[in-house]
This record gives sequence, structure tokens and C-alpha cells, in this order.
Amino acid sequence: MTALARIPCASPVRIDRSQPLWRPRRPADRGQRLACALTRDAGHAGCVVTLSVASVEPWSSATFNGSVITLMLTAPPTAALSAWLAALPERDVPLGRDIVADLAVEPVDSGWRLRALLCLDAANG
Repeated sequence: MTALARIPCASPVRIDRSQPLWRPRRPADRGQRLACALTRDAGHAGCVVTLSVASVEPWSSATFNGSVITLMLTAPPTAALSAWLAALPERDVPLGRDIVADLAVEPVDSGWRLRALLCLDAANG
């Protein structure tokens, strides 16, 4: 008998199978999903940013449906932040089957405004 087999368990362990254990719950709001992805990306670049969703507006073209998302970004100014913001319009932001078709960075009084065109379910488009 191993040492683990002798450890008493006071109550059975319950596993919540409503959400997979290997994947965090994805925000349903498209603006919040984009904000989370950009916050992670900024963290990988060495930046600490705060992103808030200002607006999410529906958008469509002949081939795609999506949203125009406006985010407000605040962060302490650093060299890493400047480099990240400069590269952001050309960056590939991973959002599963959705794609960021356009991303613009605009300075404002309180930080920066990010405007993104998010095409939904572009893998099936």
C-alpha cells in the first residue's frame, strides 16, 4: 500500500464539468474579448495597461459581419509601451475564428483610444 492510499478523505471531491478545466471561460462580449487579448499581448511585451470598452457598434460589408470596437487605454509611459503601440496596427491579435481587420491607435488627453474592426467568424466567411 502506498502512502497516498492511506490518506483519509473527509468528503468526496466534486468536479464542476460545466466548464472545461483546461480553458478559461471566454467573455461573451466582443469588446471585452478584444480588451483581454490586447491586455495579454501588452503583458507579453512588458507593458502594464488598463483597457476599457468605450463602445461596440455593429458593422457589415458584402462579405463580412462584425463590430467596430472602441477601447480606451491607460498606462504609464515607457519605452516598451511606445514600441508596443507603434507595432500594434500591424500586429496579429489572436481571437480564435474572429479576426481584427483594422486597428488604429490615437492619442487622447487621458491616454490612447484604440479603434478596431473585428470581423466575426471569418474562418467560415
